[in-house]
Amino acid sequence: MANKLNGEVFSLANGVTKEELEKVRSREKFFCPECGDEVIMKLGNKKIWHFSHTASGSCQYEYDRESEYHLSGKLKLYDWLKKQGIPAELEKFDQQMRQKPDIAFDWNGQKYAIEFQCSVIPADIFDKRTKTYYAHGVIPIWIAAENLIKRKSHMVVSVNQFLYLYLRKHHQAWNIPAFCPISGQLINLFGSIPISTRKTITKLEVKSLRNSSIEDLLNPKSKPFPFIKIWQTENQKLKSRYLMNPGAWQNRFLKELYRNRLSLLTLSPVLGLPVHSSPYIETPSLIWQTYLYLDVFRHHKAGDFIHYAKIKTAFADRINIGDIKLRILPAAGQGDAWVALAEYVFLLTRIGYLEKIDTRTVKMLKVIQFPSSINSQMEAEADFFAEYENKIVQSVFQ
Repeated sequence: MANKLNGEVFSLANGVTKEELEKVRSREKFFCPECGDEVIMKLGNKKIWHFSHTASGSCQYEYDRESEYHLSGKLKLYDWLKKQGIPAELEKFDQQMRQKPDIAFDWNGQKYAIEFQCSVIPADIFDKRTKTYYAHGVIPIWIAAENLIKRKSHMVVSVNQFLYLYLRKHHQAWNIPAFCPISGQLINLFGSIPISTRKTITKLEVKSLRNSSIEDLLNPKSKPFPFIKIWQTENQKLKSRYLMNPGAWQNRFLKELYRNRLSLLTLSPVLGLPVHSSPYIETPSLIWQTYLYLDVFRHHKAGDFIHYAKIKTAFADRINIGDIKLRILPAAGQGDAWVALAEYVFLLTRIGYLEKIDTRTVKMLKVIQFPSSINSQMEAEADFFAEYENKIVQSVFQ
């Protein structure tokens, strides 16, 4: 997209033939809508048609470096919206926001901005762009390139810090939208149940773009799915990786377990449970929940009252010294790690370890027990999940 000399916006994505474009190019001059410098219409046979700055030009948006994969992706998404009768605009620079979304459109009275991102950008820039959209009443839809998604096994995906930035929350359901312009497939990663810093359990839905509607992107329908067996298996792998790591003897968490005469392999199954807002915490639940036990729960016996403020302070102290790390999820909107903490405390009330007295106080009903051997731990874990699986699943899929 570029501006004509008279200021009129001209797009190459409007279905005009190459012959027609060549005629326009012969009589018109075009200018970058951001920097104002002259740009040249490129109508090659190998690359997607685009506008390019002159060799001496300089622009912060660097049109010339945009990959063909990215160009193809946003053009296909733009065409998909237009075929649904949605008045979309391609690469329209917004003077108020000082941002240029790949695609801007209105739907049911709400403004949206699609950003199809194929390469890693700094998290602070991602965060700033997202907040700017929200501040101007625009909902950003960050769509990841399919090649950014690394599947590890069935329902287990490696989600790095950058990909977590895409994580959305719609009607209390997590999802990451992705697209492959080569296959023309729209991918939704439904649910986000983090196991480790990167590994997360999720359900992938793959649909061809031509068989998808705008609702599949804006209002994806997510349903609960069975994950407990995978959760147990992956947590055992996580424990093994910690213990087999050559630097295990320097691991702060393992050292703290050792000082308190605890073993990673015989921890209570109550420690390390998934909750709905777990994505806000980068540290694995196995670790941050064990810290809560060490700092709070082990110091109380059945019948004791515990103020929620004490639990929250212990959690905050661990964050301050770096034992617990949090995530920034700009695309998810409202929410934070404190919600995850409250959900875990609530889950402990549902499975009979705590009782809610009021909004500020809980009562210890049952002391957290630790198995005496690895075999007894495996038996205790199997019994625990068999008894409480439904309540744990309900905690994840609110």
